[in-house]
Amino acid sequence: MADYTLYMDESETFNDSGNRFFVMSGVIIKNNDYSVVENGLNEIKQLVWNKSAGCEQYILHEKDVGFASNRMNSKWMNKLPAHYQVFQSKHTVTMLYNELSKLFKNSNMITIGVCIDKGALYSRYGEVNMNNQLTIAIQLLVENYCQFLIKNNAIGDICYEAMQPEQNMKIQQRLYELKALGTLYYAPKTIQEHLKEICFLMKKNNIAGLQLADFVPNTLGRYVAMMKPKNRDFSKSIRDKLYDGSVMEGKYKYGLKILS
Repeated sequence: MADYTLYMDESETFNDSGNRFFVMSGVIIKNNDYSVVENGLNEIKQLVWNKSAGCEQYILHEKDVGFASNRMNSKWMNKLPAHYQVFQSKHTVTMLYNELSKLFKNSNMITIGVCIDKGALYSRYGEVNMNNQLTIAIQLLVENYCQFLIKNNAIGDICYEAMQPEQNMKIQQRLYELKALGTLYYAPKTIQEHLKEICFLMKKNNIAGLQLADFVPNTLGRYVAMMKPKNRDFSKSIRDKLYDGSVMEGKYKYGLKILS
């Protein structure tokens, strides 16, 4: 059986109307392809930092790129690592997103995610009555990830960017519950056969999969919220790579599940 890893991250996106969209998403990478993806990301870093010595060890973080590129934050750049000063240049930011777009286009990476329109769901079910957003999102994401693994005769792990210990524990516990009880469509045995382990790693560990996954949630969130993308080509590349469930027009059922 083939081996895959789903590298996951999350973010909240706010549009101009104040509506909130929670996105849990990531990239699925075949373990045998990981070195190719990692080398591709390192080549982007060499381009962005003009082959500066050791630049492959720099960590890409979308939020910090956005902070550095905002002119209003120029006096606060000391909050970021010194090498992030390059993103004060609009040209460099555009180059980064364009190169990331090429990496997604030219690789075998698959994107997958769940977007929760919080305002819409709260108005229907009541905020105080609803499950935690993490609980809702991870169940749907795991279910669609398992569908991907079954279709590809594969097993898979999950690699999540480490957060606060209590949040990590919630996600870990939810995964145990899904493996023990199953999901809406899959029996426990099916989940156990295809989904193996979840690990929580810090982005400072320089995990290429996590750095790429970091750029996916907000990109999908802005799309659902009908906001202008940070980079149109990159946004399109992320959507083009959404998992389609091997069915016609399946990208917005299996690739990006929108709850509204």
